[in-house]
Amino acid sequence: MSVSETILSTDISQLEHPVADMMAMLRQIGRNNFSPQNVWENSLCVLVMAMEPRCKTYRFLEALPHGDAAFDEVSTLATLVNLGYFARPVATRLSELDNRLLPALFIPEKKPPVVVLGRGPEDMMLVSHKELNDAQTAAVMESTGTAWIFERFDENKTEISKFMREGSGHSWFRAMIGRFKANFMQILLSGLLLNIITLFTPIFIMLVYDRVIASGTVDTLPMLTVGAIMAVGFEWVLRHIRSRGLSWFSARMDNVVSNRIFAHLIGLAPHLIERASVSAQIARIKTFESIRDFFSGSVFLSLVELPFVILSVLAIYAIAGPLVYVPLAMTLCFGILFILIHNRVKVSIRLAAKASSAKQQFSIETFEKISGIRGYGLTERWQQKFRDLSGKEVLSQFHLNWLGMVAETLANSLTLISAVATVSFGVYLIWAGQMSTGALVATMILVWRILTPFYSMCTMIPRLEQIRNSIIQVNKLMDLDTEATEAKTAARLPRSRGDIAFMDASLQYGENSDAIFSGLNFRCKPGEFSVLMGENGSGKTSLLKMIKGLYRATSGTVQIDGFDIRQLDAPDLRRQIAYVPQNPDIFRGSVIENLRLSNPLATEMDMEIALQLADAWDEVRQMPNGLNSLISRHGTEAISINLATRLSLARAYLHQSPILLIDEIPNSLLNGRAGKNLKDYIMRAKGKRTILMVTYREDFSAFADQILLLQHGEIPQIAVPAGQTNKTSHQREVA
Repeated sequence: MSVSETILSTDISQLEHPVADMMAMLRQIGRNNFSPQNVWENSLCVLVMAMEPRCKTYRFLEALPHGDAAFDEVSTLATLVNLGYFARPVATRLSELDNRLLPALFIPEKKPPVVVLGRGPEDMMLVSHKELNDAQTAAVMESTGTAWIFERFDENKTEISKFMREGSGHSWFRAMIGRFKANFMQILLSGLLLNIITLFTPIFIMLVYDRVIASGTVDTLPMLTVGAIMAVGFEWVLRHIRSRGLSWFSARMDNVVSNRIFAHLIGLAPHLIERASVSAQIARIKTFESIRDFFSGSVFLSLVELPFVILSVLAIYAIAGPLVYVPLAMTLCFGILFILIHNRVKVSIRLAAKASSAKQQFSIETFEKISGIRGYGLTERWQQKFRDLSGKEVLSQFHLNWLGMVAETLANSLTLISAVATVSFGVYLIWAGQMSTGALVATMILVWRILTPFYSMCTMIPRLEQIRNSIIQVNKLMDLDTEATEAKTAARLPRSRGDIAFMDASLQYGENSDAIFSGLNFRCKPGEFSVLMGENGSGKTSLLKMIKGLYRATSGTVQIDGFDIRQLDAPDLRRQIAYVPQNPDIFRGSVIENLRLSNPLATEMDMEIALQLADAWDEVRQMPNGLNSLISRHGTEAISINLATRLSLARAYLHQSPILLIDEIPNSLLNGRAGKNLKDYIMRAKGKRTILMVTYREDFSAFADQILLLQHGEIPQIAVPAGQTNKTSHQREVA
């Protein structure tokens, strides 16, 4: 059923209260621009409630633009696009809108926008930022403007979707290029006309030699000059059109593909990207830069010119006859040169890429461990290793550049040989009376035009191979399924009960590495408090991440409420789990923005209570702007690791989820007020929230329902604290 069919019977009064509640909720969390007086915000809420009454709050908040600036047409449409709707403009009169296209956003000329919901018994039902009387409604009905029509976006219908590419057999990049067919046709058509017009230049020179210089008369020169000026003018216009088309194409490709790559990369399952190095992730994001430069450079222009070489070949055949065999033979020589050099460049590029990657990873590791390198006196050995890696990279780059120079030198030699051969053969034909001197000069110009694209391709062989490899890497990346793709066929838990179970689970980081743990059979019932213990590297943090769906069990299963988490929607599951990581994540932004990452609907009062529990309220309150102060882990707004951990703890308090995971917290915090408050909170939450905590402290493990002891490479052991054992025995005696 289409969106319009679901709301044809909608009454304005049915939307008034939901829209008012939505806007009140948004104002409560700091979106003060969502007031009834703001027409664009009001229209957005009406459209969302009409098209998707059960829209999840988190989806709507994620779709909103950053900040609380007043909305306009662009931000309203962008929000709806982020929600998954395709927007299409139609210039029309409101009264002529087809009922099947509703709901729609109608923007009259020089008037506020109007949301059109459906057609009532007598006329259209309108919703605006204010109530309209009959006269105003009639005026709006007859006004002309732009109607934005919305329909749910189905990615499977696009050419770049995996479903459509399986049918067409195209790679992702080839399918993406297909979106720009119209632009390509414009570039090719302008190139065709440009190559036809540029033929007038050698013809003009030939006529000047044969009709003016040879005969000694200038009668035809003015006419030829006017024609040449007109040809130059048309050539300038066509080159301008083509250059603008190429510039738009490269800029648009850069924007679309770069955003797609970045969105796809952060949408992949964590186990696919978390263990990759920082340099590898940066390289993935920067992969498209070389492709973008290719489309905006001279090599792509040479490829565009390549199909039109046939025009110059035909022109030479028409004016010089057998002389056409010279450029054809040279073209064949260029092709042989390209194949020979290309085969060697492929190997050289792979070796250079490995050497460059090794040096880059070593450099990043150096900056990450600079203190340890100095502390252990490894500076000289580190420099020696860096010199070795740099030497290997320089040699590999030298060999690659040397092959490029060889190709360029040989290509230049072929060009000179073709010039000598053309002149020599041309002079012979002139002596034989088969062509004129002007025809030889014109042929020389045309020969250069024929060979220039082939010369450019031979001199840019390393660049072309790098671009080919980049496209292969992009295609491989985009062929990986994101979590959003996998979630379409996954189940969702309406509300988790907090029942966690490991069934013969094991974890192994790599195929060739030893298992961190194996044979784990452990269950944490709803409302229970469990403590995780173990030596460093025994898998405590990894076990918590397995519950979050960030890591996958190598064998066995991890279950939530009896469901294998591999069958569940991973992002939806993570929203139902609060998590305090060992290394807190603080993003550059205000304190409010960082706290609302766990609960977007939290009010300032909720934040104050959570910060007091985490013993961070006094510090936050003393900041220059309080909750609105900018914080980060680096730069001038950097905060201490101690405060970052407490803010992370406050986020967990704000996140009213059925499951709470707490990784190891420093003893300095647990010894203070934050630790006391956490202990009291856990005791109050027992029976209400399932809590797993990594700690060695007896004051926490004493009231735990069970303790899980992890040992590297061994089967984990489960124990019950002494206090809980005595309590159980006493209950049995009473029974």
